[in-house]
Amino acid sequence: MGINLLELIGITHNYKQGIEVIDVLDNISCKFHGCSNVGLIGPSGSGKSTLLHLLGLLEKPKHGKIFFNGINVTDFTLEQKSIFRKKHIGFMFQNNQLLEDFTSQENVALPLILNGYSYNQSMKLASDALQGLGLKDRLKLKPSLLSGGEQQRVAIMRAMIKKPKILLSDEPTGSLDNKNSIVIFEYLNNLSKVNNTLCITATHNLNLIKYFDICYEFKNGKLIQKS
Repeated sequence: MGINLLELIGITHNYKQGIEVIDVLDNISCKFHGCSNVGLIGPSGSGKSTLLHLLGLLEKPKHGKIFFNGINVTDFTLEQKSIFRKKHIGFMFQNNQLLEDFTSQENVALPLILNGYSYNQSMKLASDALQGLGLKDRLKLKPSLLSGGEQQRVAIMRAMIKKPKILLSDEPTGSLDNKNSIVIFEYLNNLSKVNNTLCITATHNLNLIKYFDICYEFKNGKLIQKS
C-alpha cells in the first residue's frame, strides 16, 4: 500500500465546556499510507473534524505524537507548522472558502504564488488545471457566478494545485446533492492518485464509502476500521 506517510501514536484530545471536560479522541494509534483515500465517518461531534485539525497541525493533541515520514511534527513551533502546512498539506471544506473577490483562476493560482511561483506561471498552471476539470469557460468568473458543483471543483484544484503530500477534506460534498457529490469525489480520487497524495476525508455521506481504500468509524473516541 505504500509508505507510512502519517503515523499517530496514543493520540488523546479533549475540550473544556465550563467546568466539564469533554473527551473526543481516546488513545488513537494508526498509520496512514501514502497515495490512498481514507474515509472518516461518524455522527456530528464524534471527533472527525478534531482529528483533521490535529493532522493539519491546527491544534496540538493533549497527549500522543504525530509523525510525518518518520519525523515527529507534534512539537513543531508555530513557524515550523506554518511552513509544513504550506509545503505539504492541502485543505478542503464543506463551504469551499473561496475568495469572493478573486476569479476561479486567481483562487487556484494563489497557493502557487504563496509558495514562490511567479504570477504568470501560477496563472498558467491554474488555467491548465481548471480546464482539465471542465472549467475552461469559468476561469474569469468569481465564485458567486458558479454553481455549487463548479465551486467545489475550483476548491479541489486550489487544494491540489501544489501537489500536497496530504489532503484533508472536511465534508467536501456536504452541500451538494448525491449526483454532484459522486462527481466531485471521483475528481478528488483521480487527482489524489495522479499526484500521489494521501487523501483523508471526513463525511456523513455513506454513499461515498465504496470509493475509499480504507474507512474508519468513530465510536466512543476510538477509530474502528470498517474496510
